[in-house]
Amino acid sequence: MKKFAISLLALSTLLPLSLISPLPIAEAAPQARHAADCVSACKSWLGRADLSHSRVGVEVMELPSGKVIFESAGSRRSTPASTAKVMTTSCIYDALGPNYVYHTRLTTNGTVSGTVLKGDLILETSQDPSLTRSDLMNLVRDAGITLVEGKILVSCPPEGHDNYAVSWLAEDFGQDWMPVSSNLVIDRNIAFISGLPKQLRVADSRGSGLAILDTLLQSGIGSAWLSLDASSNIVTISRGTAYGSNGKIDNSIKRDGPYVVANPDAYNTAIYQSILNDQHVKTSMQAMITNDSAKDSASEPRTVLADHSSKPLSQIIRLCLHESDNLYAQQLLRTIALNDLIKVRAGKPAGKSSRIETRTLEERGLLKIGEWLSSIGVPGREVVLFDGCGLSRKDCITPHALNLVLKHMAAEAASAPYLDLLRATGEGSSSYRFKTGAMDTVRAISGILVNNYNQTEAVTIMINGHTPSVKELRIALSDLIERLKNAPISRAETKSATKPGEKSGEKSGEKPAASQAIAAPVTPRHHRRQH
Repeated sequence: MKKFAISLLALSTLLPLSLISPLPIAEAAPQARHAADCVSACKSWLGRADLSHSRVGVEVMELPSGKVIFESAGSRRSTPASTAKVMTTSCIYDALGPNYVYHTRLTTNGTVSGTVLKGDLILETSQDPSLTRSDLMNLVRDAGITLVEGKILVSCPPEGHDNYAVSWLAEDFGQDWMPVSSNLVIDRNIAFISGLPKQLRVADSRGSGLAILDTLLQSGIGSAWLSLDASSNIVTISRGTAYGSNGKIDNSIKRDGPYVVANPDAYNTAIYQSILNDQHVKTSMQAMITNDSAKDSASEPRTVLADHSSKPLSQIIRLCLHESDNLYAQQLLRTIALNDLIKVRAGKPAGKSSRIETRTLEERGLLKIGEWLSSIGVPGREVVLFDGCGLSRKDCITPHALNLVLKHMAAEAASAPYLDLLRATGEGSSSYRFKTGAMDTVRAISGILVNNYNQTEAVTIMINGHTPSVKELRIALSDLIERLKNAPISRAETKSATKPGEKSGEKSGEKPAASQAIAAPVTPRHHRRQH
């Protein structure tokens, strides 16, 4: 089955024009006598015929109090699709701040005499999802080295090997919406035949010999990937059949690419070697990957020859959310983990995750997200994550958990600007900042709504088990947002809300004790390689 990646821009264009160009508050007031309140609007919406056979979870939370105004299956876990990216991006924004930048560096353990390096040339990877081939070319140029009398090394953390989550569907492999995550990312780990390094030879695959991969190649969904044998410098191309708009096999589709790189650290190391050759840096050894930890690199004095700084984290998160970029989300998850490992190896205080053995950065990143969710009051039983991007069908999140994350990000002064990174329709009164999620049978949306009465709400909707029709659910999601825009939160709905700083039997943002789950970190369950 083909994934349907819902377009955020398309959704925003489907939202009614009244949401984009709201009436002034003074003109909206006469509607109040006739408008249904929030609860009535939600109940009426749930009666839509096109939702009758689907599993629907909805929660509307008043902000800043955290009072749940309406919920239907709001504490029932559902497949979130890409709305899971809200948790990953919120966690890293809260932990590292909007101005954090990735540093990809060329360093050495030797000495430089003019343009001659007497020692090893070390490329220190950073997990930066935005690094391009052009960035790497500039880095080599800025180092100013023409001769290396030592090794050419690509330094990677031992926990950060290439990773494709075992919890993802086989049909996602070889699709450009889900490249393989890695320590060294170049051009999103997507390759084209026309851009292969000169020293590599190409061999077309006549079949993998593995039934599952051969079935995938013959399925007609257009899977395409390549892998590098570093010992022979041979790139093997695997390109499946793909159907054109006429319903027939079109052999021209993906002829040049895009190809997902199956082993990106090795392939990108070859790109690095090619750049050195093109810029006339003489070496006696081929570039190779070395695994060292932050502690190892700290004990070995290194001189920085050149440094590439990424755009600020806020801009990377914005792209991740707007484009719903799965690779970016996975690299952010790895960054959360690596930041924790650096603290541990520096002897700084760290959380419970540091006492749990993990084999991958993705595993540790999930544990850190679990700790963070627990620290902001999100019940642990309401979140089950296997990746940081929401592509896994095993991911399960409640609407209530997502609303609590949005509530936290809106309330914390240092984190409130995060909401500006979400896609938005309208501004001021009648604005909605949101993240959508979509895959076959799943549609979701989560965000912050300011209605026509200047009341702020966190609104999350999750629809599971639906027919694959994208159009009717886009309309349904837009319909509820429109209804809520015109539906005031009545005094009766808010009079029992707990105000910030007040003591009550119910904490702000929490439900009554009878339904309150015990907060606990998100754990990797039984799969040790899940993301």
